[in-house]
Amino acid sequence: MHADVGAKFIHPLQPFLLSLAKSSKPITLKHCNQIHAKLVVSQCTLQLHLINTLLSLYSKGGHFRHAHHMFDQMPHRNVVTWTTLISSHLRFGSLPKAFHMFNLMRGTDERPNEYTFSVLLRACTNPALLDVGLQIHGVMVRSGLERNKFAGSSLVYMYFNAGNDVGDACRAFHELLEKDLITWNLVISGFAKVEDFNVVKRLFSEMWEVHGLKPDHSTFVSLLKCSSSLEEVKQIHGLASKFGIDIDVVVGSALVDLYAKCGDINSCIKIFDSMEEKDNFVWCSIISGCTKNNRGEEAVHFFKDMCRQRVKLDRHVLSSTLKACVEIEDLNTGVQVHGQMIKYGHQNDCFVASVLLTLYASFGELVDAEKLFKRIDDKDIVAWNSMILAYAWLEHGSARCMQLLQELCRTSLQIQSSTLVAVLKSCDNKSDLPAGRQIHSLIVKSSISYHTLAGNALVHMYSECREIVDAYKAFVDIVWKDDGSWSSIIGSYAQNGMESQALELCKEMLANGIALTSYSLPLCISACSQLSAIDVGKQLHIFVIKLGYNHDVYVGSSIIDMYAKCGNVEDSEKAFGEQPEPNEVIYNAVICGYAHHGKAQEAIEVFDKLEKNGLPPNHVTFLAVLSACSHVGYVEDTLYFFTLMVNKYNINPESEHYSCLVDAFGRAGRLEEAYQIVQKDGSESAWRSLLSACKNHNNTKIGEKSAMKMIELNASDHASYILLSNIYNREGKWEEALKWREKMTKIHVKKDPGSSWLI
Repeated sequence: MHADVGAKFIHPLQPFLLSLAKSSKPITLKHCNQIHAKLVVSQCTLQLHLINTLLSLYSKGGHFRHAHHMFDQMPHRNVVTWTTLISSHLRFGSLPKAFHMFNLMRGTDERPNEYTFSVLLRACTNPALLDVGLQIHGVMVRSGLERNKFAGSSLVYMYFNAGNDVGDACRAFHELLEKDLITWNLVISGFAKVEDFNVVKRLFSEMWEVHGLKPDHSTFVSLLKCSSSLEEVKQIHGLASKFGIDIDVVVGSALVDLYAKCGDINSCIKIFDSMEEKDNFVWCSIISGCTKNNRGEEAVHFFKDMCRQRVKLDRHVLSSTLKACVEIEDLNTGVQVHGQMIKYGHQNDCFVASVLLTLYASFGELVDAEKLFKRIDDKDIVAWNSMILAYAWLEHGSARCMQLLQELCRTSLQIQSSTLVAVLKSCDNKSDLPAGRQIHSLIVKSSISYHTLAGNALVHMYSECREIVDAYKAFVDIVWKDDGSWSSIIGSYAQNGMESQALELCKEMLANGIALTSYSLPLCISACSQLSAIDVGKQLHIFVIKLGYNHDVYVGSSIIDMYAKCGNVEDSEKAFGEQPEPNEVIYNAVICGYAHHGKAQEAIEVFDKLEKNGLPPNHVTFLAVLSACSHVGYVEDTLYFFTLMVNKYNINPESEHYSCLVDAFGRAGRLEEAYQIVQKDGSESAWRSLLSACKNHNNTKIGEKSAMKMIELNASDHASYILLSNIYNREGKWEEALKWREKMTKIHVKKDPGSSWLI
């Protein structure tokens, strides 16, 4: 009675206590004690609603010893008292204590209400606590509250999250006497989690059309969660627009994220621009969406806009922007992102730093990459792989790759197949073969040699090291051979002068049901070029047309090259004419074809056409046209194109370009000019061209100098000895000719025997 009278009196502290209870910030113990003291002094400790509020303040701050002490001293307790303490224990993760308090409550005259059951059920969402949830459900039934909308909706929530069968959740939902929007959202969200879009649509229609409940942003977020196609996303977007909440920050963020995942970046950007309020998630969604859809420049644009808006950058935004920088090869923006990483304290974050490391490595900034790698906290396997790959793509990077692998072995991290594959990429010449064999042994020990990825890497490594037998053995060991496996071994044979075996493997690949692709086709067609096997080449051309690869740049260029090398210039020209949008690779192929047949004028005309179409010629283009001109003695044209290459296109001449220029002057008998040119380059091929010209024009003086230089550059090459000997023979200097022949024998240099397909 005393408590009831006190309850009617509004104490001056009551509004203050209520505001503190509603605040999300916990109250300090000192503050709670001060309030408690004021209640004692004002003799209000019997006013139950004030004491319950104080109990809530103690519990919210985690001061459970004081809360329980006050609880034990309370002369009167009600359901609010018990529920306050139970919910506070649950909030702090002390489930055993909360369930113990619930059992104590059931031993008193105080009955749990719908709020008590609700907090307990929502704590049982872990599948391991399903049995406890079932027991609480039983107590609810005995209390007659299982159909209450508040307690019943928590029951629905518990079954959807902890149960394995949505049937229990549905039964609990259908038994509710009253269903509000929150309850409908719960059941829609539950079916959205199991991605049953049809049931979600049916429930949505029933909620709106039958019960007249207007959907809110939670409803549409649930609908979007279970959508799996662009068409479904567009349907939900239309409904959201109908209800006027498509630019709501929650729904808008979800739409931006899903449109990006479906590849519709234009719709994604349109929604983003229409949103008045943008949170961190929507910024992250638009940037990562652009990055994943190969629109890196737009991703960088949004990142810079985000910085101007002073939105806090998280690790996901920074990582996505750096991936965009890698895609568009934008080092400057990457450096700016690095600055933002430092500003927001993510400079040592492994998740972000691994991407930045890849960017620095792709630009050859290995000093910065090494510094960054050393500063990363708790390096994961991705960071190690990124650092290893940085050196794997470098020439002579295998030593550092092996060193990094040894360092990785000393950590607690488990080496993955991707790590070993990354190291294998660095083994690309004979000197790297011992390292490659060590990695092979590690792969065998880890039982992944039969895996496709590891096996393909081994085939590639042995091929690069010119160990064809070992490459084939590694190929045989692969259990599931994909197109990459077959293409690697075919390419290995084709590039090492074993074209016939390469074509046999091509037939075997087709017999095994592996279709030819844009990767394997050029390799097989190239083998036909080397063998002049035009009949097989034509069959492969038919495959190209059937499989729809006739407009592929690399396949098309290989067909043009094949017909030209097989002597069929007409079909080569026809294949060139069938290309809808030829690029410089296609033009290079046809120019090389004309050069191969001495058709210099036609090669020049195609070069002119390339320039008129606005395509920049590269070093291969110039090598082809220079070769075409030099072979037919077009000295002035050869000199013109050489000058054009250097002055207009700023291409540094390589040894092959100088050789063409030397060859042109040599064929024209202008040996002094050729000698002046070759002294600038000094390559073996250029000296060989000059020596050959000296033989043809009987120039002993320059011929001797050229031969001496060639012997100095490559003493084991028989050509210089033979050519010089022939020059002396023509001039009747038999003793000099014999001297060079004897020197060949003395240092064990042998002339390669001639061969012919005709015998």
